[in-house]
Amino acid sequence: MEAGIRVQALKQSDRGTIYFGTEVLTAPEGTLAALLGASPGASVSVNIVVEVIQKCLPLLLGHPTGRARMKAMIPTYDEDLKLPANAARFRQVQAQVDSILRLTPPSPAGRA
Repeated sequence: MEAGIRVQALKQSDRGTIYFGTEVLTAPEGTLAALLGASPGASVSVNIVVEVIQKCLPLLLGHPTGRARMKAMIPTYDEDLKLPANAARFRQVQAQVDSILRLTPPSPAGRA
């Protein structure tokens, strides 16, 4: 395959539905993983790596040490920040990220 060529995945199980995007496929025993689909960018690369770890190395995440290492790298690992119950946690993480990246919200229209 050449770089820059758009890929669409066709799944026999879905009767030929065309998928755009990226998908991780793994062998049933978790010894091999392949990335298919559109070229992943930085916005999805961490998610792809986490998915490969979950599918191919589940014993690591099942052990307290492995789980602690994952939480150290990704503090929100295994937290669903989309849930209304986690709104405060989302705001906390967002404020931390904004501070680290030195982001400031845009000024409201009409204010200088």
